[in-house]
Amino acid sequence: MIKNIVVEADPRAERGKNESRRLRRAGRLPGVIYGAGDPPLTVGLSPRRIEEILRLETGRNTIFTLTLAGESQKGAVMIKDLQRDPVSDALLHIDLVRVQLDKAVRVSVPIRLVGTPEGVRTEGGVVEFVHREVEVECLPADIPEHLDLDIAALQVNQHVSVSALPVSDRVKILDDADAIIVVVVPPKAEEVVAPVEGAPEAAAEPEVIKKGKEAAGSEEAAPKEKGAKEKGTKEKGAKEK
Repeated sequence: MIKNIVVEADPRAERGKNESRRLRRAGRLPGVIYGAGDPPLTVGLSPRRIEEILRLETGRNTIFTLTLAGESQKGAVMIKDLQRDPVSDALLHIDLVRVQLDKAVRVSVPIRLVGTPEGVRTEGGVVEFVHREVEVECLPADIPEHLDLDIAALQVNQHVSVSALPVSDRVKILDDADAIIVVVVPPKAEEVVAPVEGAPEAAAEPEVIKKGKEAAGSEEAAPKEKGAKEKGTKEKGAKEK
C-alpha cells in the first residue's frame, strides 16, 4: 500500500559492526537498501520514523519514499527485514527493498475475521484461527491492507479455506487454495471419571488411623483390667481375715 510518507536517510561509506554501533549511539538506525538491479547502499535512518511506519495498519507492506540527505536521489521502498534487540526490543538493523511501481511484488497480507460464527453463538463452539496471513502477488498500488473474511454463518465442524478469500482480479493469492484459514470446533466435554466396577463404596480407613483407634482401645481396656485386679486383691484379703 503506497503512503505519502517521506523518510530521509544518510548515506554511509563505512560498514561493519563498529560503524553500526557508532550509528546507534548517535541515535540512528543502520540499514541497507537493495533491489531493482542497483547496487546495495548502506544508510542510517531515524528509528522513530520507522517505528511510526510499522504502527500503521499496512505495517511492513507500507510503500514510502526514501530520500538521501544532500542528494536529489529518491525512490519508493518497502521494509524487507528487521532486527530487534531481544531484551529491549529496540531496532538494531533494517533492510529496505527498492520498489518499481510498474512491477508486481510478493508480500504477506494479514487476514481479518469478521462476525461471530453461528456455531459459537448457539452451540458453544470455539474458533480456531489457523492461517492468519497469505502471500499475494500484485502491483504495489494494489497491495491490500488486509483481507476481510466473514465467518458469521459457520457452524460447528465447518471451516473456510484460502480459496474462499475475497480478492480483486488484480491480486493473486500464492498460498495453497485448500489450506484451512479458520474452523469452528465443538466445545470440549467435561471429563467424567467412571467408577471402577466392584470397587467398595467407601474408601478403607488409612492404616495410621486404624492403628490409632486400636491403640486408644488398648488404653481404655488397661484401666478396666487394673481395676479388676485391685478388686480381686481386696476380696482375697477379706477372706483371709
